[in-house]
Amino acid sequence: MARLRSSSLLGAIVVLALAASGCSKDKPKSEASTKAEPTPVPSDMVFNDFLPSTGSAAGLGVRDSGLEGGLGEVGGGEPGDAHGGHEGDKLAVKVIEAGAEPRAVRKYTFVANKVDKRILTITQAVSQSAGGQNAPAQEITLKIHLDVTPKQVKPAGAMMEAKVTKVELPGAPPQAAQMLAAVNGLAGTFEISSSGEAGEVSFVGSPQMRNQLAESILQGVSQAAQLFVSPLPTEPIGLGAKWELGSKSDAEQGTKRFTLKEVSNEGATVESEIEIKIPRRATQSPRGGTMFIEVDGKGHNSQHVRWNQLASKADGELSINETIEVPDPSGGGKQTIRQTQKSKQVIETAK
Repeated sequence: MARLRSSSLLGAIVVLALAASGCSKDKPKSEASTKAEPTPVPSDMVFNDFLPSTGSAAGLGVRDSGLEGGLGEVGGGEPGDAHGGHEGDKLAVKVIEAGAEPRAVRKYTFVANKVDKRILTITQAVSQSAGGQNAPAQEITLKIHLDVTPKQVKPAGAMMEAKVTKVELPGAPPQAAQMLAAVNGLAGTFEISSSGEAGEVSFVGSPQMRNQLAESILQGVSQAAQLFVSPLPTEPIGLGAKWELGSKSDAEQGTKRFTLKEVSNEGATVESEIEIKIPRRATQSPRGGTMFIEVDGKGHNSQHVRWNQLASKADGELSINETIEVPDPSGGGKQTIRQTQKSKQVIETAK
């Protein structure tokens, strides 16, 4: 069974779109001539060949729709490693305010074999500048239709199966349909604890499905898994309660704070704010030598969670700014590359 690794969804879908459309090459334009709106993806666009091939510069992945691995390769861990070398440093929930009375310990209790049909819409955009030039903004939207079924339900949580039933790439040429249809039937499994911690997604599929597109779609499913539920404290909470999610390693990189906006016996509305701050530090460049990376970002999630099924509606936004200093390829000095990645995920109940 293959394990999901952090990868660029945008990069994989760009490859798909280019293969289908055969678009012509465009060169990055100077700041003065760059349009504000997103432009078609140029076929020779390299997002950043200094970045690790399996993720962003800092190895940022998606755990709880925001911080997964923090530093990844920068901190010495593997991309997609949830703690980048901090073995045993598990996620923990800390209550800041218990909220109003009445308070109760909230848990998820899923119904075995009850299928939840959801549509995940992912929009990702990347902009980059280096050497006084700006690459045009690259933006793409992907819609993934999912059937999610609790296969094994225990008091501690459930093993979920997420099956891809349809993939849409709005604006793609007709010839892309066959490539998108090839990933139908891709199935991933992940665990959700009774307190709402969603685990890593693993998947099974035919050899034809084991490619960058399929892996990137599974990354999208991983993002959805973190929005299907909200992590909850083990202490009693009431309306207006606030809590934080993190670990010792996460505390060095940012915070994620939750607020209980609405609550009932059926479910709740939970909003969360994400702040990412990774100080400048040295790491190994894929080209050899040393490069320096600094990362900051902000995000916001809103989830309509249900205690006995997946969230009926959720949306999340995350913006990450990366500053990368590398040796100047022309010799001597350094080159500074600035990249902004923006992502938005929306989950809706399929009609």
